[in-house]
Amino acid sequence: MERKPPASVGDFVAVIQRRKYWIVISSLLVIATGLAVSPLVPRTYKSTATVLVKAQSMPSVYVRSSESNTSTSRLQQIKLEVMSGADFPQIIERLNLYPKLRQQASMMQAIAQMRKDITVEEVQDSGDDRGGVGAFTISYIGKTPQKTRDATREITDLFLQQSVKDGRKQAQGANSFLTSQVAEAGRELAAEQAKIQAFRSAHAGSLPEQAQADMQMIGQYQQALQANQDALTQGNQQRVYLESLLNVKPNGGEGTSAPAPAPATPLQIELAQKQQELRTDLLKYTPEHPDVIRLKHEIAALKAEIRNAPKASGPDTVAQTSLATGPTMNDQLRSQLIALNADIRGRQARQVQIEQKIAELQGSVSGLPAVQTQFAAMNADYTEMQKNYNALLEKQQEAAMTSALNQREQSQPLVVVQPANLPGHPFRPDPVLLYMGVVLVGLLIGLLCGLVAELKDDTMHDSDEVAAYLKLPIMVALPKCSGVSDKMWKASTARS
Repeated sequence: MERKPPASVGDFVAVIQRRKYWIVISSLLVIATGLAVSPLVPRTYKSTATVLVKAQSMPSVYVRSSESNTSTSRLQQIKLEVMSGADFPQIIERLNLYPKLRQQASMMQAIAQMRKDITVEEVQDSGDDRGGVGAFTISYIGKTPQKTRDATREITDLFLQQSVKDGRKQAQGANSFLTSQVAEAGRELAAEQAKIQAFRSAHAGSLPEQAQADMQMIGQYQQALQANQDALTQGNQQRVYLESLLNVKPNGGEGTSAPAPAPATPLQIELAQKQQELRTDLLKYTPEHPDVIRLKHEIAALKAEIRNAPKASGPDTVAQTSLATGPTMNDQLRSQLIALNADIRGRQARQVQIEQKIAELQGSVSGLPAVQTQFAAMNADYTEMQKNYNALLEKQQEAAMTSALNQREQSQPLVVVQPANLPGHPFRPDPVLLYMGVVLVGLLIGLLCGLVAELKDDTMHDSDEVAAYLKLPIMVALPKCSGVSDKMWKASTARS
C-alpha cells in the first residue's frame, strides 16, 4: 500500500504532533553531537593594525615633498612591494607559520597562502577633496591568537620600513636627477651668455642700450655742424671784406676800375681781430665758456662804437686815414687774410669730418631695428633659460633638504595609531553562527526523521487517508472526541 505524503500545512502539523518524540529526540541527539564535535572544528583568528598616513612634518615653505603621486598611489606602490613576498620567508620561519604546508608543499606555497591571509583596506581622508588616503588597516588571519598578532606586527613593520625606504630612494633619485639637470641647465646658460657677449662685441655700436647715446651724439654733431657752418659763412664774409680792403692803393690811386672802398679804421681792424679770436675759441669751448661770452660782449661793444663813430669826409681826414693805413696796415690785413684762409680751410675739413661722423651714426641707428629684434630674441631665450635654471636649482635644493629630512626618524610618513590586537574570539567560524547552525541542522534532521517514520508507518489516521489508500468511498466515520487521549481512544475503539 502506497503511503500518502503530507500535502497541506494541516498534514504537516498532524505529522509533527504524531511524531514529536521522533523529532525532539533526533534533534537533541544531533545538537548534542554537533556541540560535542564543534570544538574540533579548525578555527582561525584575525588581528588588525591601523596605520595613519602622516602629512609632511616640515613646513612646505622650506621643504616640499619630492613625491608627485597622491597618497593612494603611494600606498598602492608600497603594498605591491610588500606583497611581493620578498620578506615573507623570514617571518614564516621566525613565527613557524604554515608548518604542514611547508612540509607537504614548499615555501612558495606558504608565501602564496600568506598573501591570501593578508588584507589591506584603505580609509579615505575626509578632508582631502581629491580622495586621498588618510589611513589604512592591515589584517592577518592565522591559526592561533598569539601568532596572528605577532604576524600582523611583523607585516606592519614591513610597511613602515618599505615606506621609509621608498621615501629615501625617491628623494635621493630626485636629488640626483635634479642635480644633473641643474648642471646641464648651467652649461646651457653659460653658452647662451657667451653667445650674447659675442653678439655684443660684434654689434658694439648697434645695441639697444646705445641707441639713445647715438641719438644724443647725432644731435651734438648736428649742433657742431651748424656752428661750424655759421663760422665758415662768417669767415668767408670776413675774407671778402679783407680782400676788398687790400684792393685799395696806398697812395689813394685806383687798383681796379671799380671805385675803391673806404679804408679800414682801427676800430674795424680790432673788430676783425676779435671776431677771429671768437671763431678760434668756439672751436675749443662751448658757447657758455667765459672767454667766449667776453669776446661776444667786446664784439658787440665795438660794433656799437663803429656805428656811433662820426664819418670823416674832408680832405684832411682822408689824408690822415691814408697816412694811418700805410704799408704797415696792409701787412696787418694780409696777415689776417692768411690766418683767415687757414681757418676757413680747417673749418671746411672739420665740416667734412662732422658730416661723415653723422652719416656713420645715422647708418648705425638705421640698422638698430634688425639688431634689436635679434638681440631681444636672444635676451628672451636667456631670460627663459635663467628662469628654468632657477626653478631647477630651487627644486634641487628642496630635494636635497627632503633627502636629509628622510634620514631622520621623524620623517616617517606612516604612523601606527592602533597596534595589532590579540584576538579574543575566533574569526572563522563564528561561535554564534556555529551554534545556530548546529541547532538548525539538528531541527532539520529531527523533522526529517519524523517524516521518514511517518512515511514508513502504514497506519491510517483519518478518513481522507482511508479513501486515498482504499480507493473506496467512506460511508461512516467516527470522529475523535476532543479531550480524549489517544490511549483512551485506542482502548474504546478496540472494545468496539
